[in-house]
Order: sequence, then structure tokens, then C-alpha cells
Amino acid sequence: MIPIAAPDVLAPHVETFTAQGYVHFKGAYGTEQVAVFRDLYRRAVADWQFAHGTDENPGAVAGLLERYPREVLPAVTHPLFLGFAEAVMGPFVQLDSVVLNSDPPVDGDQYDAPVMWHRDRYGAVPPDVYTRPLSIVFLTYLQTMTNDVGPLRVVPSSHCTPRLIAPDQLHNRHDDEVLIPAELGDTVAIHNNLLHSGTSNTSCQDRQFLGFIYNTSTMRQEDNFAGPNCRALAQSAHSSNDRRLQRLLGEDPLISPRQNSGFTTEPHRDWHRWNEEDNAYAAEAAKTGARALNARADLAIPFDAVQPRVPTPSP
Repeated sequence: MIPIAAPDVLAPHVETFTAQGYVHFKGAYGTEQVAVFRDLYRRAVADWQFAHGTDENPGAVAGLLERYPREVLPAVTHPLFLGFAEAVMGPFVQLDSVVLNSDPPVDGDQYDAPVMWHRDRYGAVPPDVYTRPLSIVFLTYLQTMTNDVGPLRVVPSSHCTPRLIAPDQLHNRHDDEVLIPAELGDTVAIHNNLLHSGTSNTSCQDRQFLGFIYNTSTMRQEDNFAGPNCRALAQSAHSSNDRRLQRLLGEDPLISPRQNSGFTTEPHRDWHRWNEEDNAYAAEAAKTGARALNARADLAIPFDAVQPRVPTPSP
């Protein structure tokens, strides 16, 4: 079963996210891993141009798990990110989409200007209370986010307060904004109800990031996971009793009984019990699961913090 970080590692991140609506994971990926993402973007753009018969640059390329599973699966199953998502969403986490994005520079007169304030898909003006996210956006930056390159801007706690922004102010700086000084390899996770904006890129280089979204397994997915690579991943998850990977790919056979809970009691108690059930279920096929994890660890583009080897159980 895909590993996730321990509760004591996740707790401070969950506390920050609940209060502020975002959390900044510093140094999530090293220099070599960022280089892999940059190279992957170049390959994906070249493939897109070839398929479309054009030399235009699409800016963003999506559907990456199907096309590049060796590079992308380790990134979107990072134990810290997946464990964090389960801690705030429950064991209902599925992958919505994976995108590599590159924004070219714009005119210098837009320096330090928000691109546009918004909440993310499935978001709405929230009530004056915290609610668990329907989706979480993870942004991994492939260079340091200086003021020229264009850092992420957020309005802290706007995920649980009914903050509004007038239409004529959507591109203006906000009195309560915070600019996130992300370094190369840092990742920021955002509650889908948080008010946030990019910043215009007035540097001499493209502004690049890897973005992926988790949403709950009752929802539709933006990417298409019906291709042969994703079907093979789903089949191996089924064979190894890996419910976490099945859910991630949009196959959650337990969603009906599990979603009908938490209406009158604290949901975390059920979440813990369900995780224990899933772990026990995976243990029934532990040998198959260990073989699949280790094969992927050997073949994937290496992510040291993401792909620990596991002992193969004795027969």
C-alpha cells in the first residue's frame, strides 16, 4: 500500500492549513528532482507540438500521469502530500489532474501586480467557519519565486470567512495579502476556498511550476485515467489490495458506505478506523504489494523521499 507520513509529522501542517487555508512545504523536492520536472515539461511540450503539427507553445501540458507514469506517480504519491491530504479530507483522496505550467514574461509595467484574485474549482464564498476542502491544489515551484518572477499571493484565513472582492479590484493588491517567498523545490498546498492569485511575471525567464489537484472520490476528475498506463496502475492496485492507489485513480468501491458518516460525530475517528481497515486489507496481499512498490522504486525517476523500499514478506 502506498505509504503516507506519520501523524506527528502531519499535525503541524494540518494545524496551519486549518487556520490559514494554505501550508508551505519547504524543500519538498531537491535540485535534481526539479531538473526532472523541467525536462519533463520540455518533453511534454515537444510531444504536444508533434501531435498538433505546430511550433506554438501550449504554456500548460496536462494528462501527465498517463503519459509519464514513471516520473509523475512518485510525485503525486509523495508520503507527506498524500498523508496531509488524507488528514484534512479523510480517506477519500483521488487525483483530479496533473499539469506542468510555464508562464512567459509580461510587460514590466505589471510588476508586483496580481494576475487575478479567485477561489479554485468547487469553491464558493464560505460561511464564517472552517469546512474541509473539496479539493486541494499543490503547486511545486521550479525556480525561486522572486518579486520579478511572480510569487503566489494569498489572503490568509479567507477559506473560512465570507471575504468578497469587488470585480474592479480583482487585479489589484489586497490589504491583507501575503506573498509566499517559495524557493526552488518548495510546494504550497491551497484550500479550494482560499482567495489567492498569481503575480505577473516580469522577469527574463518563464515562471514554471508543477501543479496537481486532489479532490474527494465522489467528484469527477479533470484528467482522463482510462488510458493503458493508468488502467495498468489500477489493475496492480487491485491485485495488491491497495485501496489508496485505487482511490487515487478514481476507483473507490467503499465510497457509498463511508461517505454516509460523520453527520453527528467527529469524522476523524472513522477516518482512523478506515485507514486501519485498509492497512489490514493490504496486508492480505502484502507480498504482491511489496513486489509492485519495489519494482516502481527501481524503475521510477528517483525520488528519495517518495519511494522507500519495503521488505518483501516471507511466503
